[in-house]
Amino acid sequence: MRFVLFILLVVLSPSFAFAAKGTMSLSEAQAAAAKGDSDAAAAITMTTDRQTCLTGCANRGHNKDQCTYACRPGLCHPGAEQPYCIAK
Repeated sequence: MRFVLFILLVVLSPSFAFAAKGTMSLSEAQAAAAKGDSDAAAAITMTTDRQTCLTGCANRGHNKDQCTYACRPGLCHPGAEQPYCIAK
């Protein structure tokens, strides 16, 4: 039984790690960067204001609801093609 649980953990670990890179709060990104997460550090480096985020999102062809959701203040996207955070 322990062997089966070990195999499940090994198989599922990469998917959990990937899911964690989706979005996170600015404070979570800061903590992850402090622990050596280069994607979180890159996202913090590319912190932008909400209006710039909304404009860039719309220019990339996303609809208003998607942009409003993605550009919430204090949110970071370390797993994005270009990692970024939105200032609070």
